Formats: sequence, structure tokens, C-alpha cells
Amino acid sequence: MGSELAGKPRTTAEWLFHELRDAIIRGAYPAGSPIRQDEVASKYEVSRMPVREAMRRLEAEGLVNQRPHRGAVVADLDADDALELFEIRTELESLAVRRSFPRLDETQIAAIESSHLALQKSSKKQILQRHRDFHLSLYVGAGKRLQKLIGEQLDSSQRYHLRFGRPEMEVSRRDMQEHRQLVVAAKNRDVETATRIIREHVGGGGAAIARSIEERSNKNKQ
Repeated sequence: MGSELAGKPRTTAEWLFHELRDAIIRGAYPAGSPIRQDEVASKYEVSRMPVREAMRRLEAEGLVNQRPHRGAVVADLDADDALELFEIRTELESLAVRRSFPRLDETQIAAIESSHLALQKSSKKQILQRHRDFHLSLYVGAGKRLQKLIGEQLDSSQRYHLRFGRPEMEVSRRDMQEHRQLVVAAKNRDVETATRIIREHVGGGGAAIARSIEERSNKNKQ
């Protein structure tokens, strides 16, 4: 998934955190399933201390919940959480546009165009990573702290995209058009247009996912 911005993890706990985070996002640990610290320590051949630290970080990101007598379990995918997550993304990415676009130079514009081309040519297996790369390329001038926050939210949202994302035809028609519009806005340093598109692109995607979750939940109750 590539949630780090620079280099390899500095500690065992950080490495383990990213390993577990990616496994949860991919669905290797389904929602509601337990993650037992002793089993993790044995599987990854580490001591309990980095496992505890990794679990604390996963809980802080909302990916696991600590429950009495059950330990850590993978957080459910629910409509309210999806809306909150995508609303956070909308605000962070809108701020990043305002900070980044006025500072973009021609080399950075070329990198945005290259990232967009890679996204267009990506396979189904590559598309989430390429989508992440494209969004972060837009925010190269926003500052490393903000880029890191956005990268974390992009990673967390991948759980929802994998399970409840828009149908392929809707993605190809709507999302690809919005991506092209963002490239044009970046070339023009058009903050206002880009902010509007981000709110529609990210916020609209979150609302669609929340509806999908509610619809599936209602069907399961029938």
C-alpha cells in the first residue's frame, strides 16, 4: 500500500504496524475478527512489546478496537465511519490544494501528469496504489506533515473502496473525468475549481459508499 512517505520503517514496531495495517486494508483480517498479540508475535517473529505498540497505533487510526475479554478486534466497516473518514479527507485535501497549487512548478506539474497517466493505464491490482499516488502528487507543495496525514486517510479509505466502491462503469465515467479536471486545474493553478472537484470527488465517493453499506445492511436484516 505504501503509506510511508520516505524510506523504510525505523523500528520493529513501525514495520509491524505497516504490515498489520496493510493486511487489514486488504481484508486479510476481516471486520470483527480478533487480532491476538501472541499469534502476531509468533507469526512475525517479534517480541510482545512492538506488537503492543503497533496495536496502539492501529487503534488510534480506527482500524482496531480494544474490547473487554476479547482483546483487539478489527473495526467494523460502517456508514458513519465512512462518512467521517471521507469528510476528513475532503477537508484535508481541500486544504492541501490551497497550499500546494500556488507553489507548483513545471517539474511538479509534469509529475502530476505522469502520475495521472500511470493511473489511467493501471490494472485492477494496481489501481488503488496508483490512485493514492495521483492524489498525493497534487499535494506535493502542501508540506510533508499534511501529505502524511492525507496518505494515512487515503490508506484507511482503501478498506471501503475494496468492499463498497462504485461500480466500474461509474468509476470510469465520473472519477476519470474528475481526475482529468484536477490535472487541468493544477496546470492552471486554479485553486477554486480544484477545491470544488475535490469536494465532489472525495465527498461524493464517501456518500456513495455510506449508501452502499446501509443498503447492504438493510438487505441482511430482511
